[in-house]
Amino acid sequence: MARKGAFNDDDLNDIDDLLPPSAPRPVAHAAPLVAVPDVAEVPAPVADSVEAAPKAPKKAAPKAAASPVAEPTKRPRTRAKNGQSVPEAHVAGVVAEVLRQLTHTEKQQRGEGRSYGAVVLDAIEAHEFELQNHFTTAASAKPAGRLFKRVDAARPRRRRHSEPQVKIALSGIIAEDMAAIDDLVETWQTGSRSALVDQALKLYLAEDIERINSANDEESEFEDERAEG
Repeated sequence: MARKGAFNDDDLNDIDDLLPPSAPRPVAHAAPLVAVPDVAEVPAPVADSVEAAPKAPKKAAPKAAASPVAEPTKRPRTRAKNGQSVPEAHVAGVVAEVLRQLTHTEKQQRGEGRSYGAVVLDAIEAHEFELQNHFTTAASAKPAGRLFKRVDAARPRRRRHSEPQVKIALSGIIAEDMAAIDDLVETWQTGSRSALVDQALKLYLAEDIERINSANDEESEFEDERAEG
């Protein structure tokens, strides 16, 4: 007798009822279509019409100013056109004033006036013997009532000025003539070049010096009268 199987075809039809319900299969949705514009309709990129502003140049940092160094002020020496220093002499203030007026007047009248040095040379030549007697007598003279001079004539004597002295430039004197003047200073024992030049100009410009001194005296008397009144 043949055995009968445990399941038959009818039973297989009911197997779906025994299995758990299966999950529904997801349905793939199509991506939405995006309208793509034609190439002709796409605007071309516009170039930026605004140019980039140039960068400002960097300013150099200001250098620290060097602190000024105080330098000693030096009085410039009078120099001739050839660059050599011009000899100088100290004379009385009134002598310097008359000398200035004389040379200025000569330049206005003749167009070419004498230099200070030229006037000094003329003054020494015009009063040579007077100058020699003046200085040699003073150098050899002894004090009144004394036996001895007590002063070395070879040593330069210090001048005592009763009025302010003014320095003048002895321009226009060549080196040989200046050396001759310095020789006269030693020969006549004037004590200094300035003493010789001052005395020579006082003799040479005596009239003009007297005129200016008289005018100054009158002005001083007038001021004194005003002060007293």
